[in-house]
Amino acid sequence: MQAIQVNRARLKQAMETISAVGATPRGGLHRLALGDADKQARDLLCAWCTQAGYPVRVDRIGSMYARRAGRSEGDPPVLIGSHLDSQPMAGRFDGAVGVVAALEVMRTLDDHGIATHLPIDLVNWTNEEGARFQPPLLASGVFAGAHALEYALSRQDSAGLSVASELERIGYAGAHAAGFPISSYIELHIEQGVVLEQARATIGVVSGFVGIRDTRVSVLGENVHAGPLPMQLRRDALVGAAQMVLAAQEVGLAQSPDARVTVGRLSVPSDSHSIVPGRVDLVLDLRHPDAASLDALQAQLQERFAQIATRLGLSVQFEPYWSYAPIVFAPTLREHIRAAARMHGYPCLDLPSRAGHDALNIARVAPTAMIFIPCLKGISHNESEYASDEDIAAGADVLLAATLAAATQ
Repeated sequence: MQAIQVNRARLKQAMETISAVGATPRGGLHRLALGDADKQARDLLCAWCTQAGYPVRVDRIGSMYARRAGRSEGDPPVLIGSHLDSQPMAGRFDGAVGVVAALEVMRTLDDHGIATHLPIDLVNWTNEEGARFQPPLLASGVFAGAHALEYALSRQDSAGLSVASELERIGYAGAHAAGFPISSYIELHIEQGVVLEQARATIGVVSGFVGIRDTRVSVLGENVHAGPLPMQLRRDALVGAAQMVLAAQEVGLAQSPDARVTVGRLSVPSDSHSIVPGRVDLVLDLRHPDAASLDALQAQLQERFAQIATRLGLSVQFEPYWSYAPIVFAPTLREHIRAAARMHGYPCLDLPSRAGHDALNIARVAPTAMIFIPCLKGISHNESEYASDEDIAAGADVLLAATLAAATQ
């Protein structure tokens, strides 16, 4: 197969244009799902696709699809893309690189007059980030049958606005079914870690997803005035929660390099400087590539938390929040990616994804793979997030070759 390259100048211009929608003064992006900036980005993508001759359709959860026809139009398409929504005050590469590169793949195939056996669909998933509407990976979850459509449409943001009402407001409440047969799915994304950068590799062949398990933890003590009651008689839930956070850090470090243990959310309902907190709620996030090790990690931390609570005269409750089992991506698609990197001379290596992406859901229903490219110092969900034009173009080259291989079989 000839090593066809994407149009570098066109790809860069498209990235710069889409990055201006919702841009922040510090060079980042604030484009929450179904907000005004998301609408503008969607409108821009729709205009690009329509001008290129790719009909756009929108499903009932608002995900956008643009089709490049294949010779066998009745067969399920190869699906490529990612998402355009962002975290608050975040980076401009997370998600958008995959959507813009997917469009460039289709345009480059047109430039070279290359016909494929299967059609190719570009996708922009709704609410991947989960920053405005919980849970994350919402639309791809509906596509894969992990969420009912009615459940997804009923999700509300902090102001009480629902997904359904906001889709109507911005004009993206589509009529198409939220789910259809596909032959395969390939997603390009920044790594959001330092493995590629440290290895001086340009392309990551993603082996699959580590298991992810989030648990709501409630630490219960007693609300009392901060002044009169002696220190030794307090049942301070915040002191217990603080010790649990430190225990989580200790256990995570002991299980490295495979484990990831995080307490990323903590709330004190009493919220007063003059009250000894009687309740603290936190979310414990665990990640591990091995399912049995993830179970053991969960059990170990719950035991440690219970011991801390008993020692301090507290109680602790655990409630499953959401979880994903470890997933292995399709070997054939991974080999397409590996072969594409070799063909272009891009150094590559295999690595798992330790963050959630829409591919996690789509792997439930179709052969799936991901391509990672480096991001500077592994920084993501931050305005300083950065991926070079050269690495983005290299990722698009590999996406092109892998998509072509998947669509011509």
